[in-house]
Amino acid sequence: MPLFRNQFSGYIALSFLAGLAVASPSIASPSFSLVAPPAASTLIAQRPNCTNPQTQADMTFCAGLDYQNADRTLNRRYKTLLPKLGTARRQQLSKAQLKWITFRDADCTFSGSEAEGGTMQPMLVAGCKAQMTQQRTVDFEAYIAGRTPQSGSNYKAADRQLNELYQKLRQDLDTNRKPKLETAEFAWIAFRDSACGFEASSGGSAARNQCLTRVTTQRNQQLQQYLEAAMR
Repeated sequence: MPLFRNQFSGYIALSFLAGLAVASPSIASPSFSLVAPPAASTLIAQRPNCTNPQTQADMTFCAGLDYQNADRTLNRRYKTLLPKLGTARRQQLSKAQLKWITFRDADCTFSGSEAEGGTMQPMLVAGCKAQMTQQRTVDFEAYIAGRTPQSGSNYKAADRQLNELYQKLRQDLDTNRKPKLETAEFAWIAFRDSACGFEASSGGSAARNQCLTRVTTQRNQQLQQYLEAAMR
């Protein structure tokens, strides 16, 4: 099912006008780990040296540890940011963050499917979640400092590259991985529009355009990595 330029670009234009739903009070201060950290009894007795893990089990453990640490940092930044926002923007942020969770999980499911059923799959998923969480934390740190996260300057070029990379990647994927990529891409669109709506709520159209450029450029980097892996 080819997606691309018209569908993505049309969605961008329409999404700017869409109103943001009010987030439930129960998610005003969510924890973004959808999977609880392992109980102490499930951890290996001797923690591996994560600067130089020697086995697949060690690498998987260390990737999971990286993700847990990144997730804790993200939650601390989120809780620091919330009191700085008015009610409406707090609700917008909560909505954007829930969209990000959906995107993170869908994209990391796709990432892990490179080794579907193999011993490397949990490591790939955890590593993907750690990387995405660290990247999202950078956004939060910029929000806390009262500034817009750094962005490129050419959204049209980034959007054009997005469509080209997606098409190339989809063509090179095994049939069973294509639906996972599509799920992740639509989840990314929903996150992009919600996150850029949040940024526009304080900086107007200029902030929205900067956000679109930044988030699309980040997505292009992910797709490029997936394409290189698929071509190996």
